[in-house]
Amino acid sequence: MSLSIIIPHYNNTDLLEKLLVSIPQANKEIQIIVVDDKSDLFYLKKIKDLKTKFDFELYHNNKNKSAGMCRNIGFEKAKNIWVTFADGDDYFVKDFYDKAKIFFDIDLDVIFFAPTSQYLDTGKIADRHESFLAIIQNYLNHKNKKNEFMLRYNFISTWSKIMRKEFMIKHNIKFDEGPMGAEDVMLSTKIGHFMKKFHVTKDVIYCRIVRYGSVTRIFNENQFDIRLHARVSRIKFLNANLKKNEIELIMKPLIYNKASEFLILSLRRFGFKKFKEVYNLYQRENIKWFRIIYLNPIKLFKYLLNVVHNYIKNNSYNVK
Repeated sequence: MSLSIIIPHYNNTDLLEKLLVSIPQANKEIQIIVVDDKSDLFYLKKIKDLKTKFDFELYHNNKNKSAGMCRNIGFEKAKNIWVTFADGDDYFVKDFYDKAKIFFDIDLDVIFFAPTSQYLDTGKIADRHESFLAIIQNYLNHKNKKNEFMLRYNFISTWSKIMRKEFMIKHNIKFDEGPMGAEDVMLSTKIGHFMKKFHVTKDVIYCRIVRYGSVTRIFNENQFDIRLHARVSRIKFLNANLKKNEIELIMKPLIYNKASEFLILSLRRFGFKKFKEVYNLYQRENIKWFRIIYLNPIKLFKYLLNVVHNYIKNNSYNVK
């Protein structure tokens, strides 16, 4: 076998079945691993029914409820040279394995593929993948240092990536095992930092589903805190591991923009008390967030316009 696909699952066997259908069951080079994250008994029974129709290994997270822990359990069970992670409500596109396997005999740490996304209710192309696709396209068009760093440090997702398992083990790269919401932030950051040999292709192998009720669409204060602290950890990692000139010349806009984004979001969504809490956190952790360019009225107008546009477009999918 060549590729292990690791899938966490929680209370959604219908979408899990759609994902399993998208993986060629007759292909013995693929190991499919499903790790259940303490689903209700009804869904555990349905998973057993799925095992009569599909060839996959089933494991259970019997520790703390955590999608990151499920993925780590699956990674430990992976038997193949290459691993990839899929969410239980997404799916692989047609002929994905044929597109991927052509790279399996090359000495690489990571393979990046162009992503896509789709709204579950309408079947139309969504926008969940657009920022990641832009990173891929920019790198393929101009392989300069800036675009390489955006690929390394701003492709914060396990979508559309295939990693060599040996590379992950060597650098002790694992998912965060805390509450769901940002368990892949530091993992993706470390993959980007430690990879030496990588390949980027415009081929698409994976489709991200956007649906109401998905963890990625939930944005209450608890989810805000989870994502905030993950990004603070990410900024601290970049500050500690990149050269000073790399930060100043390339990464400063990304680092400052991400910090300021969460500071503004704290005020807009949760009020002044939350804003003060985030501001104090930045002070304690020495997180820089302000740039003079933020005072540019044109930039400010574009930012506000984008906030309104995204709110109108995605509000029906977000859970408060």
